[in-house]
Amino acid sequence: MKFNNITLLPSLSSIPTITPSLTPIPPAKNNTLCDCYIISGPDPGYFTNYHFWDFRNIPLPNATQQLAPDPLALDTTLLLSNTPFINDWMPQTWTKTGTTELLPITNAETNVFIAPNPDPQSHVSPNPTYLLLQTTRHADHVSTAEIEFLRWNILHCSLRVRMRLMSNETALGSRAISPSPRKPEDKHWGKGRRRKLRHNIVPKGACVGLFTYHSKTCESDIEILTSDPLNVIHYSNQPDYDPVSDTAIPGAGSMVNLSVPWTAWSTHRLDWFPDMSRWYAGEALQAVKAYGVPREPSTLVLNLWSDGGNWTGNLRTGESVFLGVEWIEMAFNVSSVAGGSVGPGEGQTRSRGRAVRRADLGPVDGDVSRARSKTLDGEVPKQENIGKGDGVGCRKACYVSDFH
Repeated sequence: MKFNNITLLPSLSSIPTITPSLTPIPPAKNNTLCDCYIISGPDPGYFTNYHFWDFRNIPLPNATQQLAPDPLALDTTLLLSNTPFINDWMPQTWTKTGTTELLPITNAETNVFIAPNPDPQSHVSPNPTYLLLQTTRHADHVSTAEIEFLRWNILHCSLRVRMRLMSNETALGSRAISPSPRKPEDKHWGKGRRRKLRHNIVPKGACVGLFTYHSKTCESDIEILTSDPLNVIHYSNQPDYDPVSDTAIPGAGSMVNLSVPWTAWSTHRLDWFPDMSRWYAGEALQAVKAYGVPREPSTLVLNLWSDGGNWTGNLRTGESVFLGVEWIEMAFNVSSVAGGSVGPGEGQTRSRGRAVRRADLGPVDGDVSRARSKTLDGEVPKQENIGKGDGVGCRKACYVSDFH
C-alpha cells in the first residue's frame, strides 16, 4: 500500500506495505498530531475523532501476590466501574420483568470486569488481562451484561472490537480442565486413559450484540447467537423484521459463514457511512447494506444476554457464557445534536419480535463482491482529495489499522 502526501501518526500506521509487524504498537493515547483518520476498504472515510480502549494490561489487585490466583476471584478481578474506562463506557444495571414465554433479565455491573487472561502466552505479545462480560442462567432469571457508550452524538464511525466467546472452563483457565491425576495402580495412564480435555464449548442460548443505537428502527447490528453454528454471524440494519407478515425484510439483514469461529479471537468491525453500512470480520469484508442505514445521532452498545426466548434460545440453569474483549477501537464523527436516551431493556428487547433465522446461508451477495474488488490496493487519496467536514480541512491523516 502506497501513501502519497499524507502524514501518518507512527502509532496508527502499523500496517506496512507488505506484511504486518509481528509486534505491532498500540495507538498512542495522544493523537493531537492527527487532523483526521482514514480506514481500509472501498471508502477511506473521513473521521475527525478517534479512541482506543485497551484492556490487555490492566493492573489487578493481588494478581502478583498469588502463585495461582483464581481468575474470577473478587480479589483478583477489577470491576469496569472501578476503572477510568467508566468515563466512556457505563455498565448497565436495569432489569426487565419476564412473561409467560420470557425470563426476567437483570443487568449487573459485577458481570463486567477486568480479569486475568488464563492463557496470556497465547499471543505473540503476552496479554495479562482482558475485559469479560458474563451472563448466567439462574432458576428464576438471567443475570446479564451490557455496557453503553456515554456519548449519544455519534454520526458515522468505523468501530472495531477484538473479542471471542468463551465457556466457563475457558474463562477460568486451564486449571479447571486439567487431566485427572495418575493413580499408582493405573498402568495404562498416559495411553489414552487421560480424561479428555474439554475445549471451548460455549453453552447454547446466549446472544452477543454489538451495535449503534438511536431507536428500534435506527440501528446497525452485529449479533452472535451461541445456538447457531460456530461460524455463523448476523449483520443487519433495523428494522429487519415485518411483524405483519412475520418475515424478514429483504435487504435488511444477512447471515454470514465466517472463516474463523466466534470462539476464537477475531476483530469484528462495523463501518457506518451516510449511505452504506459495511461489516468485516478478520479483516475480510462480509456484508454491505444500503437499506436502513442509520440517519440519526446514536450511541454504541455491547451486550451479552439471554431471555429463554425464540431468538436467544435457553441456557440451562447454572450455565454461564463469557465474552472476552481485548480492545475496542473507533474512528468517528459527531453531530452537534445528540440523540435520545435508550430506555431500560430497549437494547435487548429490540430483537425479541424478530423472525428466528438459523443457518440459512446463501452465496456472497453482489454488493460484497463488488466492494471487495474495490479495495485500496492503489493509493490512499491525497490529502487535498479528502473531504472537509464542518469547514475543517485535513492536513495530517492517520491510518487506522486492525493490528494492535
